[in-house]
Amino acid sequence: GQKKKTSISFVIGSNYTLKTVPRPLDKRIKLRQVPAHTLAVKSFSGPPPKDERVVRERQRLESVLAKEGISMKDDDTTLVAGYHDPFLTPNVLRRNEVAVYVNY
Repeated sequence: GQKKKTSISFVIGSNYTLKTVPRPLDKRIKLRQVPAHTLAVKSFSGPPPKDERVVRERQRLESVLAKEGISMKDDDTTLVAGYHDPFLTPNVLRRNEVAVYVNY
């Protein structure tokens, strides 16, 4: 099979710069500034999504973008986000998202 690249990211408040943000204690964690970009996002609830669900939700998002005449920047990248407290939030209340970069 094809090996996937997985990364985890966090958004740092706008009151910080790369010079003023607290330094990670773990040397494997790298800080970098990401250029401004626009995403199209599809939200859905449920447990952490398996690959098949991510593909299905991305296809739904692509369909809406095509209908609206919005083009994607990079057709290979799918961003997946999950928002939950892993110990308290039941899966039915968990919020997930798939996103793609768009030209907008």
